[in-house]
Amino acid sequence: MNIKNRLKTRKKEIIAILILVVIAVISFICVRVFVEDAGKYVKVYVNEKLTKTFDLDKDQRYFIETKNGYNLLIIKDGKARVADADCENKICVSKGTISKNDESIICLPHNVVVIIESDESSNVDAVAK
Repeated sequence: MNIKNRLKTRKKEIIAILILVVIAVISFICVRVFVEDAGKYVKVYVNEKLTKTFDLDKDQRYFIETKNGYNLLIIKDGKARVADADCENKICVSKGTISKNDESIICLPHNVVVIIESDESSNVDAVAK
């Protein structure tokens, strides 16, 4: 095979790969935007035990107090976030808001897990998510 034919074949291969990558990216975006299930409940686990369940549709504040410190959970406009905590690294605060099914905020120093679920009666352990 001469060099000209090899270049044509190589170009076709590259174009085919680019088309597949574009299709994959568009599919991923569509799934994230249109298919992902919006959550209905905010569940708070302390030491792997469910301590409180909130409706994601109702604006409210909840002070989570543990033996290691506190976290301030704020639910507003269908989103939940940890607005304040007295842990050293404050990763839970920097996580931002969550609102979709199975999203979570975790504070390891306080052993707190805040998770969004679409079904109030889910029996899945918070650690398994």
